[in-house]
Amino acid sequence: MSGSAQSQVKEHARRGEAFAQQHEQGLKTLGRAGVAAEGLVYLLIAWLAAQVAFGGSSGSADSSGALGQIASQPFGKVLLVVLAVGFVLLLLWQAVVVVTGEKTSHRVSAAVKAVAAAALAVSCLRFATGGGSSSGNQQQTLTQRVLEAPGGPVLLVVVGLAVVAVGVVTAVKGIKHDFEDKVEGSLSPGLRRLGVAGAVARGVAFAVLGVLVAVSSTGDTGKSRGLDAAFHEIAARPFGTVLLLLVALGVAAYGLFQLLTAPRRRRA
Repeated sequence: MSGSAQSQVKEHARRGEAFAQQHEQGLKTLGRAGVAAEGLVYLLIAWLAAQVAFGGSSGSADSSGALGQIASQPFGKVLLVVLAVGFVLLLLWQAVVVVTGEKTSHRVSAAVKAVAAAALAVSCLRFATGGGSSSGNQQQTLTQRVLEAPGGPVLLVVVGLAVVAVGVVTAVKGIKHDFEDKVEGSLSPGLRRLGVAGAVARGVAFAVLGVLVAVSSTGDTGKSRGLDAAFHEIAARPFGTVLLLLVALGVAAYGLFQLLTAPRRRRA
């Protein structure tokens, strides 16, 4: 690349970063709607997980199941479009943070959040237009393809262990109250308890999911059907109903925490 071309690239990058910094506050304000939307989805997932615990679940206990529940309600498709807008705003906010974040960890976290927000926005629009499908089935199909690829079983074990690690880190960060840095101002004791319970519950769910992904390396791809499979696996254990209800309450706590703190979030 010539010196002139390099200078142009650097100039475009500088202008892009300046634009992002200039509009960061406005996008943060709008992006908070996406945090609230995420909270609503997690509340519905918690409700579906509780149904699994009691053996009465008729749909997937994951984001696709939650969106399907919304779609089946009066004005549900309108609400799905509203949620999609919220997730798009969250995506834009996180894209700005990827560019302007002060810490590398914040940038990486924002990138992950941006991808998740994009996936949720697309899912909302698919369910709103009647084209939604189970994310668990999609994940099972993807797992099968990975399993059939050269080195696929080893890769699944590595991915599974990575997801377990994410679950452990999520729970530990919750216990250490790291979530308080995401909110402007101080938190009440009640919100702190919600934050801890939500982080620990999500950590447990991710850890179980990671184990199931690793187990699928043996050829049992039905074990890798996302959170829905993780919840059913918990329910099948001794005292599983009680444990899954506790996890469902924790997931609901996370959803409430997202909803209640959305108006003053500094980070998603």
